[in-house]
Amino acid sequence: MSDEFEQQITAFEAAGNEVVGRPERVSGKFVLTFLKGINSKIVFGKGCVLNTVSINVEQGNSSIFFGASTYIRGRYFVGANSSVKIGDKTAMNRHVVFVATEGASILLGQGCLLSDVNMSTTDWHSIVDIQTGSRINPAKDIHIEESVWIGEGVTIQKGVTVGSHSIIGAKSVVTKPVKPFSLVAGIPAKVIKEGVSWQRELIPMPSLPADKY
Repeated sequence: MSDEFEQQITAFEAAGNEVVGRPERVSGKFVLTFLKGINSKIVFGKGCVLNTVSINVEQGNSSIFFGASTYIRGRYFVGANSSVKIGDKTAMNRHVVFVATEGASILLGQGCLLSDVNMSTTDWHSIVDIQTGSRINPAKDIHIEESVWIGEGVTIQKGVTVGSHSIIGAKSVVTKPVKPFSLVAGIPAKVIKEGVSWQRELIPMPSLPADKY
Protein backbone atom coordinates (compact mmCIF):
# COMPACT_ATOMS: atom_id res chain seq x y z
CA MET A 1 0.00 0.00 0.00
CA SER A 2 1.30 3.48 -0.85
CA ASP A 3 2.37 5.92 1.86
CA GLU A 4 -0.11 8.49 0.50
CA PHE A 5 -3.03 6.08 0.87
CA GLU A 6 -2.06 5.17 4.42
CA GLN A 7 -1.59 8.82 5.37
CA GLN A 8 -5.12 9.66 4.24
CA ILE A 9 -6.56 6.66 6.08
CA THR A 10 -4.65 7.54 9.25
CA ALA A 11 -5.89 11.13 9.16
CA PHE A 12 -9.46 9.93 8.55
CA GLU A 13 -9.33 7.63 11.58
CA ALA A 14 -7.66 10.25 13.78
CA ALA A 15 -10.51 12.67 13.05
CA GLY A 16 -13.06 10.27 14.55
CA ASN A 17 -13.92 7.89 11.73
CA GLU A 18 -13.47 4.14 11.25
CA VAL A 19 -11.77 1.99 8.62
CA VAL A 20 -12.08 -1.81 8.53
CA GLY A 21 -9.61 -3.81 6.45
CA ARG A 22 -7.41 -2.68 3.60
CA PRO A 23 -7.60 -3.08 -0.19
CA GLU A 24 -5.41 -5.74 -1.71
CA ARG A 25 -4.08 -3.13 -4.15
CA VAL A 26 -4.48 0.58 -4.88
CA SER A 27 -3.58 1.91 -8.32
CA GLY A 28 -4.06 5.34 -9.85
CA LYS A 29 -5.02 8.25 -7.60
CA PHE A 30 -6.88 7.80 -4.31
CA VAL A 31 -8.59 10.81 -2.72
CA LEU A 32 -10.47 10.69 0.60
CA THR A 33 -12.30 13.92 1.50
CA PHE A 34 -13.87 14.19 4.94
CA LEU A 35 -13.13 17.78 6.09
CA LYS A 36 -14.75 18.02 9.57
CA GLY A 37 -17.00 15.01 9.04
CA ILE A 38 -16.88 12.36 11.79
CA ASN A 39 -18.48 9.00 12.64
CA SER A 40 -18.15 7.68 9.09
CA LYS A 41 -17.10 4.13 8.28
CA ILE A 42 -15.32 2.58 5.30
CA VAL A 43 -15.03 -1.19 4.94
CA PHE A 44 -12.58 -2.78 2.50
CA GLY A 45 -13.47 -6.43 1.92
CA LYS A 46 -10.77 -9.05 1.54
CA GLY A 47 -9.11 -8.93 -1.88
CA CYS A 48 -10.80 -5.73 -3.08
CA VAL A 49 -8.84 -3.61 -5.57
CA LEU A 50 -9.09 0.18 -6.02
CA ASN A 51 -8.25 1.88 -9.32
CA THR A 52 -8.49 5.69 -9.32
CA VAL A 53 -11.07 6.20 -6.58
CA SER A 54 -12.40 9.36 -4.92
CA ILE A 55 -14.48 9.17 -1.73
CA ASN A 56 -16.26 12.18 -0.21
CA VAL A 57 -17.84 11.81 3.23
CA GLU A 58 -17.50 15.42 4.35
CA GLN A 59 -20.96 15.45 5.97
CA GLY A 60 -20.02 12.65 8.37
CA ASN A 61 -22.19 9.82 9.72
CA SER A 62 -21.96 7.88 6.47
CA SER A 63 -20.83 4.39 5.50
CA ILE A 64 -19.21 2.75 2.48
CA PHE A 65 -18.74 -1.00 2.08
CA PHE A 66 -16.62 -2.51 -0.68
CA GLY A 67 -17.16 -6.26 -0.71
CA ALA A 68 -14.61 -9.05 -1.05
CA SER A 69 -12.88 -9.52 -4.42
CA THR A 70 -14.41 -6.34 -5.85
CA TYR A 71 -12.79 -4.12 -8.49
CA ILE A 72 -13.65 -0.53 -7.59
CA ARG A 73 -13.34 2.58 -9.73
CA GLY A 74 -14.93 6.03 -9.73
CA ARG A 75 -16.31 8.74 -7.49
CA TYR A 76 -18.41 8.21 -4.35
CA PHE A 77 -20.23 11.01 -2.52
CA VAL A 78 -21.96 9.70 0.60
CA GLY A 79 -23.92 12.11 2.76
CA ALA A 80 -25.00 12.01 6.40
CA ASN A 81 -26.99 8.91 7.41
CA SER A 82 -26.53 7.49 3.91
CA SER A 83 -24.59 4.53 2.60
CA VAL A 84 -23.12 2.80 -0.43
CA LYS A 85 -22.68 -0.97 -0.33
CA ILE A 86 -20.99 -2.95 -3.12
CA GLY A 87 -21.45 -6.71 -3.00
CA ASP A 88 -18.69 -9.31 -3.32
CA LYS A 89 -17.14 -9.94 -6.75
CA THR A 90 -18.73 -6.87 -8.33
CA ALA A 91 -16.50 -5.06 -10.85
CA MET A 92 -16.41 -1.60 -12.44
CA ASN A 93 -14.74 -1.76 -15.85
CA ARG A 94 -14.73 2.04 -16.11
CA HIS A 95 -15.32 5.13 -13.99
CA VAL A 96 -18.63 5.29 -12.06
CA VAL A 97 -20.30 8.10 -10.12
CA PHE A 98 -22.40 7.15 -7.08
CA VAL A 99 -24.18 9.79 -5.00
CA ALA A 100 -26.01 8.61 -1.88
CA THR A 101 -27.29 11.40 0.33
CA GLU A 102 -30.34 12.76 2.22
CA GLY A 103 -30.51 9.56 4.28
CA ALA A 104 -30.89 7.30 1.22
CA SER A 105 -28.63 4.47 0.11
CA ILE A 106 -27.23 2.71 -2.93
CA LEU A 107 -26.97 -1.07 -2.70
CA LEU A 108 -25.35 -3.31 -5.32
CA GLY A 109 -25.55 -7.06 -4.98
CA GLN A 110 -22.72 -9.48 -5.57
CA GLY A 111 -21.39 -10.40 -8.99
CA CYS A 112 -22.50 -7.25 -10.83
CA LEU A 113 -20.64 -5.73 -13.78
CA LEU A 114 -20.68 -1.97 -14.50
CA SER A 115 -19.05 0.45 -16.93
CA ASP A 116 -19.24 4.28 -16.76
CA VAL A 117 -22.48 4.28 -14.74
CA ASN A 118 -24.17 7.13 -12.83
CA MET A 119 -26.49 6.68 -9.84
CA SER A 120 -27.89 9.34 -7.50
CA THR A 121 -30.45 9.10 -4.71
CA THR A 122 -31.10 12.85 -4.84
CA ASP A 123 -32.02 15.56 -7.34
CA TRP A 124 -29.69 17.99 -5.51
CA HIS A 125 -32.31 20.77 -5.64
CA SER A 126 -35.87 21.13 -4.36
CA ILE A 127 -38.99 20.92 -6.50
CA VAL A 128 -41.67 22.89 -4.66
CA ASP A 129 -45.45 22.74 -4.93
CA ILE A 130 -46.55 26.35 -5.51
CA GLN A 131 -49.84 25.99 -3.62
CA THR A 132 -48.47 24.30 -0.48
CA GLY A 133 -44.86 25.49 -0.52
CA SER A 134 -43.82 21.90 0.24
CA ARG A 135 -40.98 20.04 -1.38
CA ILE A 136 -42.24 17.16 -3.52
CA ASN A 137 -39.05 15.38 -4.66
CA PRO A 138 -37.72 13.31 -1.75
CA ALA A 139 -34.54 11.25 -2.02
CA LYS A 140 -35.01 7.54 -2.71
CA ASP A 141 -32.86 4.42 -2.39
CA ILE A 142 -31.40 2.58 -5.37
CA HIS A 143 -31.16 -1.22 -5.21
CA ILE A 144 -29.32 -3.31 -7.79
CA GLU A 145 -29.76 -7.00 -7.03
CA GLU A 146 -27.13 -9.69 -7.62
CA SER A 147 -25.57 -10.53 -11.00
CA VAL A 148 -26.78 -7.46 -12.91
CA TRP A 149 -24.88 -6.31 -16.01
CA ILE A 150 -25.11 -2.54 -16.49
CA GLY A 151 -23.75 -1.35 -19.83
CA GLU A 152 -21.58 1.64 -20.65
CA GLY A 153 -22.97 5.13 -20.05
CA VAL A 154 -26.10 4.06 -18.14
CA THR A 155 -27.91 6.33 -15.68
CA ILE A 156 -29.94 4.72 -12.89
CA GLN A 157 -32.48 7.14 -11.40
CA LYS A 158 -33.44 7.31 -7.73
CA GLY A 159 -36.06 4.88 -6.43
CA VAL A 160 -35.19 2.14 -8.94
CA THR A 161 -34.78 -1.55 -8.12
CA VAL A 162 -33.10 -3.69 -10.79
CA GLY A 163 -33.87 -7.38 -10.43
CA SER A 164 -31.19 -10.07 -10.33
CA HIS A 165 -29.54 -11.37 -13.53
CA SER A 166 -30.90 -8.47 -15.58
CA ILE A 167 -29.11 -6.56 -18.36
CA ILE A 168 -29.22 -2.78 -18.90
CA GLY A 169 -28.27 -1.74 -22.45
CA ALA A 170 -25.60 0.91 -23.06
CA LYS A 171 -26.58 4.61 -22.74
CA SER A 172 -29.94 3.74 -21.17
CA VAL A 173 -31.70 5.88 -18.56
CA VAL A 174 -33.52 3.64 -16.08
CA THR A 175 -36.46 5.41 -14.45
CA LYS A 176 -38.63 2.46 -13.34
CA PRO A 177 -38.04 -0.89 -11.59
CA VAL A 178 -36.71 -3.74 -13.72
CA LYS A 179 -37.91 -7.30 -13.12
CA PRO A 180 -35.33 -10.12 -12.69
CA PHE A 181 -34.05 -11.84 -15.85
CA SER A 182 -34.94 -8.88 -18.08
CA LEU A 183 -33.12 -7.03 -20.86
CA VAL A 184 -33.99 -3.32 -20.95
CA ALA A 185 -32.63 -0.46 -23.07
CA GLY A 186 -33.44 3.06 -24.24
CA ILE A 187 -34.29 6.53 -22.91
CA PRO A 188 -36.28 5.90 -20.86
CA ALA A 189 -35.37 2.22 -20.62
CA LYS A 190 -38.02 -0.25 -21.76
CA VAL A 191 -38.21 -4.03 -21.70
CA ILE A 192 -36.66 -5.56 -24.83
CA LYS A 193 -36.83 -9.18 -23.75
CA GLU A 194 -37.73 -11.18 -20.64
CA GLY A 195 -36.54 -14.59 -19.51
CA VAL A 196 -32.85 -13.91 -20.23
CA SER A 197 -29.65 -13.95 -18.19
CA TRP A 198 -25.96 -13.34 -18.94
CA GLN A 199 -22.45 -14.56 -18.22
CA ARG A 200 -19.00 -12.98 -18.52
CA GLU A 201 -17.59 -15.71 -20.77
CA LEU A 202 -18.48 -15.53 -24.48
CA ILE A 203 -20.20 -18.64 -25.79
CA PRO A 204 -18.94 -19.42 -29.35
CA MET A 205 -21.57 -18.38 -31.89
CA PRO A 206 -21.55 -17.62 -35.65
CA SER A 207 -21.73 -13.94 -36.61
CA LEU A 208 -24.57 -12.50 -38.72
CA PRO A 209 -24.64 -9.87 -41.51
CA ALA A 210 -25.97 -6.38 -40.91
CA ASP A 211 -29.74 -5.97 -41.10
CA LYS A 212 -31.18 -4.75 -44.42
CA TYR A 213 -33.22 -1.59 -44.98
